[in-house]
Amino acid sequence: MAAIKSIPEYYVTEYETNWSHKAQQKISLLKDQVILDNIDGKEKSYNKIGTVEFQRVTERAGATRVSDLSLEKRWLRPFPFDDTKVFDEWDEKFLGEISLPSSQLMEAQAAAYARLADSIILQAAVGDAYTGENGASVVSLPSSQTVAVNYVESGTAANSGLTIGKLRRAKYILDDNDVDDMEPRTVAYCAKQLQDLLRSVEIGSKDYNAVQALVDGQVNKFLGFTFKRVSSKVLPISGGVRQVVFWAKNGLRLSDSGKQTRMDILPTQSHALQVRSVGVLGATRDEEARVGIIYCDETV
Repeated sequence: MAAIKSIPEYYVTEYETNWSHKAQQKISLLKDQVILDNIDGKEKSYNKIGTVEFQRVTERAGATRVSDLSLEKRWLRPFPFDDTKVFDEWDEKFLGEISLPSSQLMEAQAAAYARLADSIILQAAVGDAYTGENGASVVSLPSSQTVAVNYVESGTAANSGLTIGKLRRAKYILDDNDVDDMEPRTVAYCAKQLQDLLRSVEIGSKDYNAVQALVDGQVNKFLGFTFKRVSSKVLPISGGVRQVVFWAKNGLRLSDSGKQTRMDILPTQSHALQVRSVGVLGATRDEEARVGIIYCDETV
């Protein structure tokens, strides 16, 4: 018996009624690795005191020797950020059974704000800091706080990704600056650097098991650093060379007002629905001795 040929023309296409998020970093991974603040005002200065050294007394009843004390102001200036989306007043009706993605939009804005906080922290780490009475003097991160892209512990220098040798050098930089071992230390890196790290060690070597556990997610610590894998959109890169940032907690400071989201009906725009999220963020490098960069070639 022949089937009715026209029936397939009336087959129904089913549509998902909800919305799902594309792959993205959804939470801040670095906020708990820095000093947190919330500035009420356009800027804030932080007072820093330098080290002092004793002198040997070589005279009986000699004149008192007075030495100067190194003092410094470090400035942090936060800035406002926002994201705004508008739905037409008829969108919800014309979507039919498909829900208006207003709540999913707010979730996406929350994820974007979290990534922004991480990005601002990392930009402060590698960028200029400001000192002086009025915060007009610029302080750059010195080259002594960096691990070169072609650094090797021995042999001929050659560009490389993230290696055990580079991590050991980063640890040495902080140790040589007398950064307290008890102060939490962090490395912010991307997926490519983790792949590089696994490739750089041989099976059976003393470092292999530790690196493999790091790759497998069983541990997040190595050489005294807590490893934080962030989005490749967050960590600075130029010319194929990624700036992997390492620091001790007291080396970076973040001001975060917190994100606020508002949903408003706009009478002057045909009663469109506006979803707007805002926040005030800023960061500064508190001390160069506690912060550094490992340059990693992602083309090799």
